[in-house]
Amino acid sequence: MSQWEEKLAIAEAVQNWAFARDFGNWNRLRALFHPDGVMTSTRFTGPAEDFIAFAAKNKTSRTTHFMGGTSARVNGNKAIAESRMILMSRTTLDGIEVDVTCYGRFYDRFVKHDGAWRILRRNAIYEKDRIEPVRPGIALKLDETELSRFPEGYRYLAYVQSRGGSKVDLGLPTPRSPALEQLYREGTQWLETR
Repeated sequence: MSQWEEKLAIAEAVQNWAFARDFGNWNRLRALFHPDGVMTSTRFTGPAEDFIAFAAKNKTSRTTHFMGGTSARVNGNKAIAESRMILMSRTTLDGIEVDVTCYGRFYDRFVKHDGAWRILRRNAIYEKDRIEPVRPGIALKLDETELSRFPEGYRYLAYVQSRGGSKVDLGLPTPRSPALEQLYREGTQWLETR
């Protein structure tokens, strides 16, 4: 495969992840991860297999991922892909149906496994988010003290998830954060090490 074809295969895997995750095709989602794959998001960090089980049983929100462009760097059988993403979640907050929209990127470490690119580690980078009631004219009353506990990049998403009973990781990568610098540093070192 040429370098261009390798990058195209990686970008296709990124797109397939969103379709498999959002439409509940758990076997297809499982096939996109390396057997040692790890997933990190606002309310989950751990083996990909456990993430799939977590996603399959979560009935509290309806979540969709819109995937934008992917930029990939390939070094032999390893690659890093960074992909634009919009997470759209519909759920209920204090009895009001709301939409939470979060903009960010997926930062993936890929490895060649059994002849195909598989996700070894997926991290989300959260840039900004918003919340709005589904029904026009409804006023949301948010607890400003609680809201201020959450990082700016995923403040409303974390607020809604924590109100729903989830434990949310407050140290995830956001623009200009030490967590983002560390993610990039570790990713580059991993990619460049043979």
